[in-house]
Amino acid sequence: GHKDSVYAVAFSPDGASLLSGSLDKSLKIWELHSRPGPNGRPLSRSTCLTTLYGHKDFVLSVAYSPDGKWIVSGSKDRRVQFWDPRNAQPHFMLQGHKNSVISVAMAPKAPLFATGSGDCRARIWSYDSL
Repeated sequence: GHKDSVYAVAFSPDGASLLSGSLDKSLKIWELHSRPGPNGRPLSRSTCLTTLYGHKDFVLSVAYSPDGKWIVSGSKDRRVQFWDPRNAQPHFMLQGHKNSVISVAMAPKAPLFATGSGDCRARIWSYDSL
């Protein structure tokens, strides 16, 4: 697993994997093998498919695009990173906040996403040109 606290999680759109972001500065994609048992505990363990490295500080927020083609993460390093989940590579990085990026959310139908930051601002971004 991660080497420090997990601060953010998101299911893939198809529900087959879980994305986690941690204070260890990484993201991990987990293949979900199990289903919750009657007591809510997993019936079996999940497998880490890949680890994504690129942030310079804590990963505080994660999200999948609705089509599953992109992962977006926000960090204490004030950056928003786009990743390709198929090869675990960072695609591009956006800067614009003056403090930690605490939350990210993808729009369900439009090529837009929003970020919230410790700089007391929420921003809406377009990823239409990808």
